[in-house]
Amino acid sequence: MEQQTSPRNGLALGAGVLALALTLTACGGGQTEEADSAPAGETVTVETDYGPVEVPADPQRIVALEFGTEAVLEAGVEPVGVIEPAATLYTAEELEKLSDYPVVQSAGLEINLEAVAEAEPDLIIGGVRVESHDEYAATHEDLQQIAPTVFYDFDGAGAGLRDMTLKLSQAIGDGERAEAEQERFTTRIEEIRTTYADQLADTTFAVVFGVDGEFAVVNTNAWGGEILDTLGAEQTSAQEAAGENFAAFYSYEEIDKLNDADVVFYETDAQGNPDPFTEELLKQELWQRLPAVEADRAHPLRYSAARTYAQANTVLDQIEEVLKTL
Repeated sequence: MEQQTSPRNGLALGAGVLALALTLTACGGGQTEEADSAPAGETVTVETDYGPVEVPADPQRIVALEFGTEAVLEAGVEPVGVIEPAATLYTAEELEKLSDYPVVQSAGLEINLEAVAEAEPDLIIGGVRVESHDEYAATHEDLQQIAPTVFYDFDGAGAGLRDMTLKLSQAIGDGERAEAEQERFTTRIEEIRTTYADQLADTTFAVVFGVDGEFAVVNTNAWGGEILDTLGAEQTSAQEAAGENFAAFYSYEEIDKLNDADVVFYETDAQGNPDPFTEELLKQELWQRLPAVEADRAHPLRYSAARTYAQANTVLDQIEEVLKTL
């Protein structure tokens, strides 16, 4: 799974864009309605990884950059600008909604500052991989000249990512719902551990996805492998080659590395469809010979790379459905 890290290819806050931002701010194109709990103009201080930021208590015009899209979708908020949506991350309904909003950040992460300014946001949100902090610090300064900007860093591909998007939900006033999803996740982990203790103890699992001419076995520190690890599930020895990386990669000739897995999950997009590389993996003769496949224990897994606790709860739902059959 390739992850972009740079937001600033060709990005610069020139005098023209700055003037546009200041003009739009002066025109007061921000809040359009007043909430009972937060009078227009009321602000709160949010502590971010880029310093404290004064944000609207009831933001009305949110630009959602990378990792912010999930927060606004789950909150039921209509953003005024979004990152170009990756089709694999969203349901058909979500993609239809997202197609209505102006794109202000490319899939390659380049931010169009002029488009952000023209959107007249009163709040800009996004998540940042910790290794990109220094680069995003400069981007944050640029965006702050347009509207209050809340960036949070995260590390890894598991709980750190989910905790980061929880903070974004809190920043846009949707903290109560997001915190309830986090609490539900914690509760369900314990319930599943207890209810299916025998199945978890007696079963070896694997989470995989296809690459070009290869396949990857997800490690215990990432995605669905991390959630299975949180449940205390035993996982395939094929993970060991990953070391501290998120996945171990193998050729098709090495599919039998998964022979020790009683259950194999293969990753799909948000709509439940494997990508072309994973489809090719599923067609391989050695795949068809795997004990898990022959036993009809190879299952699709949506939201393996869960970005929010709501998505992680969907992963738990799928894992529990499989545990019920063991």
